[in-house]
Amino acid sequence: MSDKIHRFIFDTHGIRGELVKLNDSCERMLKDHPYPTILATLLQQAAAVNVLLATTLKFEGKISIQLQTNRQLKMLVVQTTHKLGFRGLVRFDQQADYSNSTFADLTEGGQMTITIEPLKGKRYQGIVPLNGKNLAECVENYFNQSEQLETRIWLFNDEEQVFGLMLQALPDMLSQDSFEHLVYLASTLTKEECLSVDSDILLHRLFHQESVRGLTVDPVKFTCGCSQQKMLNSLSLLPEEEINEILETKGQISVKCEFCLNQFRFSELDLKSHKSLQGNATKH
Repeated sequence: MSDKIHRFIFDTHGIRGELVKLNDSCERMLKDHPYPTILATLLQQAAAVNVLLATTLKFEGKISIQLQTNRQLKMLVVQTTHKLGFRGLVRFDQQADYSNSTFADLTEGGQMTITIEPLKGKRYQGIVPLNGKNLAECVENYFNQSEQLETRIWLFNDEEQVFGLMLQALPDMLSQDSFEHLVYLASTLTKEECLSVDSDILLHRLFHQESVRGLTVDPVKFTCGCSQQKMLNSLSLLPEEEINEILETKGQISVKCEFCLNQFRFSELDLKSHKSLQGNATKH
């Protein structure tokens, strides 16, 4: 279980924490995508953040983080389910030069959207401007503005893995001094130890003098969720004339999943069978 998230709580302070390390799952998410290094880095960090947020869900459903700008970075999105399966992608200007780009260059004037979608119940969406100096600061701003929960996040990554730590004040936090003390301890972390030291050892190093109680350790994995049925459903939304034109010229329709790059091919018979099944379902 190389990719996992630790949840813990400081009972005497009224503060909770989460620590996540992703390796194999991020490798799978990035596989075969021609992302410039800075965009791959940002996607890794967004995946870590989204998994941290997903552990706070108290219902079945999913949570997503989306960055959208009018600059080279067109859109970045990561979706994570309550089972801690995630997927993500970046849409970007492939002609642009990213060699000297910074986070501010990519996100200036953009916005970040956090969307919570329960399987049952009301959908929630919070939007904040991307005015932080990095992704962690933008997410902290979101919690301070939208949730009124004091939050600090640390993110480190290299080409192979990403580390994320979140400390968050609960409504019954005893004092601001307690939060600042734990933030001070966490701020002593270095990138090297975060990426090389086991999570259990790291937590002990940081907080061994605090009354920290471990809650859960859960596996995290890349889970795209695409399927032949979902692709057929999306094709059914296209105009029939467009479908027929493609079939006449190519004999089949090919659809590629943007997240995992799996290719799906459908014949005219496949589409007719799907349409027939949809019609029968509507009648019943």
